[in-house]
Amino acid sequence: MKKPWEIFDTRIRSANMARRSLPFIKVGDDEKQQLIGALFQNEAQNTDRVIYIHIPFCSNICPFCIYSKQKTNDNELISNYFTVLIQQIKALSSSIWVQSAPFKAVYFGGGTPTSVSVHHLEAILNELEKSIPLSTDCEITVESTITDLTPEKLSVLKNAGVNRMSLGVQSFDKQTRKSLGRIAGSDEISETIESIHKDGISNICIDLLYNLKDQNFATWKHDLAAISKNLITGCSVYSLISTHTRAQTSEVREPELLEKEYKFFTEADERLPEIDGWERFTTVQYGHRKNGKATYVSAHGQNADLLAFGSGAGGRINNINYIQTGNVEEYINAQGDFMNDPILFLSIDEKYLKLRAIFSLSEALSLKLTDYQDLESYFEDIIAQLINDGLVIIRDKALVLTPNGRFWAANISALFTQRIREILIN
Repeated sequence: MKKPWEIFDTRIRSANMARRSLPFIKVGDDEKQQLIGALFQNEAQNTDRVIYIHIPFCSNICPFCIYSKQKTNDNELISNYFTVLIQQIKALSSSIWVQSAPFKAVYFGGGTPTSVSVHHLEAILNELEKSIPLSTDCEITVESTITDLTPEKLSVLKNAGVNRMSLGVQSFDKQTRKSLGRIAGSDEISETIESIHKDGISNICIDLLYNLKDQNFATWKHDLAAISKNLITGCSVYSLISTHTRAQTSEVREPELLEKEYKFFTEADERLPEIDGWERFTTVQYGHRKNGKATYVSAHGQNADLLAFGSGAGGRINNINYIQTGNVEEYINAQGDFMNDPILFLSIDEKYLKLRAIFSLSEALSLKLTDYQDLESYFEDIIAQLINDGLVIIRDKALVLTPNGRFWAANISALFTQRIREILIN
């Protein structure tokens, strides 16, 4: 009988990587304007939607980061970048699609949003509040490192409407943090979290990474235990995906590493929901069921539409994905004109809008049997095998991932992706 970490030969660590082989087709330049018009001049088909704002600047480049960013102290470049960001928001805000339904979350990612003056972030939030419909309980998150936050910055963010902070802690262990280029110690982490809470931002999420240099199982257990000792309401848990290319580092094949990853993942997956009031939101996100909701993070697995702004930002609307240029200067030169920006648009057959609901099982933990009925003819054999392998069970009138299923969630997404690809290209 196979051990839990032997069910697949290779572990895919990222849901985004698992979806990479979906048969999206590049939209030609001559078709872009017509496509953009069709997207934004019609009412939203999907009223479940969120906003992402990419801030590609950092005060320090972390050795493990795979995202679009650059280290800069060029205040003129930064100022020009935010001017164009606001222009881009204004250019789309009056469209029928934007105005047809409220957005339930806004997420500032990077890079490190707080590495620049928070008055830039404040200006973006003021523009969003003025011109784009946000839900009354809209979750507004800003990513930050510990060392970038000050009481003055926190006060501006809180007054601008920020109600959730996401902190790149990665580990509480001094030696492990040092290997990641992190400066703050565990005491400073605790003090910063307490300061955020005192300023009135009570939803405080941290990131933790495993498979780090100088990290052993004892330090991992210490990191998990530290959560309940601080005023933390949520935690995202990821396996390290770092240097070289994502394709090289987002999969693991060696049996001993698979066993190690299983041990680390399972420890977190068992311990975090045991914290008082906590539960699983996704296969990587945990938090307090009332005070630690992760609306933006959960929206990905629930197939929400994503309106993304900024250099390097990627969005999705209906059956269209788009990626804005990662070149900051090129982005600035386009002056926020979405119609003529150097944006890569990718389209896929509209049948995908129905089929993608299957990802709710692998990325949002479960899929109601009533929602599965329309998909059963496409995925019946895959689901049967997943049940046979102990990765999925039927419970409370839903298909639900088991603990082992949660470990292999991205691999399960890859199985669904391959089947969807077969359906759409045949």
